[in-house]
Amino acid sequence: MADPFYDARNALALGNYHQAVAEASGTKTDARKAEDIAAFHAEKEVLLALAQTGLGQGDAVVAQLKAATCPILVAVREWAVFCSAMKNLSGDIQSDPVICMQLKKLTEAAEVIDPARTQIAVLAAAALLAVGDNAGALKLSKEWLNDQRHSRENSLLRLHMELRVIVVEALLRMGRTEMARSEVKAMEQADEESMLTVLCSGITNLYEGIKTKEAYQTALRRFKELTMSCGQSVLASNLTALAQIQLGEYTEAERTLLDVLAMKSGDSDTTANLAVISAHSGKGLDSTGLYTRQAVATSGPWSRSFSAASAALDAAIEEFTASA
Repeated sequence: MADPFYDARNALALGNYHQAVAEASGTKTDARKAEDIAAFHAEKEVLLALAQTGLGQGDAVVAQLKAATCPILVAVREWAVFCSAMKNLSGDIQSDPVICMQLKKLTEAAEVIDPARTQIAVLAAAALLAVGDNAGALKLSKEWLNDQRHSRENSLLRLHMELRVIVVEALLRMGRTEMARSEVKAMEQADEESMLTVLCSGITNLYEGIKTKEAYQTALRRFKELTMSCGQSVLASNLTALAQIQLGEYTEAERTLLDVLAMKSGDSDTTANLAVISAHSGKGLDSTGLYTRQAVATSGPWSRSFSAASAALDAAIEEFTASA
């Protein structure tokens, strides 16, 4: 049976949250059985809540799900609180009490492996990945995948693909590119045309490009395929630009990223990548500095890493000056 939320899921995975809300909101069901209708509306509620969270409307999601008792909706509510805390993070992740508490709630909810709770495992693994616990995210995802490896239920297979995305990302962050490629091959065997498969294949090609330029060209084709199939998105466009940068196509990469800023002004990844292009293109410190300041001013992993590196450099300079 066709997935009624196919377009909404693709939009959600690529970060097109407005589109995900529109697609999910407009989806209807022809189901006649009461249990099928209930399952449809439950899935719709989850997708809408996740899309709203992606839009930064975590407080609204928490309010909407305040009285929720369904384990999955409770986990989505905890995820919304987690994402809001990550967005507003100003210090160290490990010392933030809200983030630590929400991470604990999500991972504890995913301790008991149950097919009906696989969505919870996806959220818990994603949270571990977000705080930099790559090994934890990998372990949790593989435990659930291995336990359910014989399942053929369509709804579970979709969630399994999401867990595999986390596995691939964790392995790449850990420098295990060959293992990540093996996971991508498993995704291709499960569903070669899945947008998640194309996405992971392209990202893995980016990591493999250090060995061969052809891998960057393949990555570029993959990301353009995503855009043609699912429309322009901040994620796909930034990945496209990264491949173009590695291929020395700075003018094309800059054009791609400027189009992204028209979609989402002030995006930290986009402005950071524009700073890289500006530096490589020799446009001068004014242009590079402008994009760098814009990237630092927004909340996100890149700005936190930059701020931490700047603080470490300042401390080293101060120590050197004092000892000189």
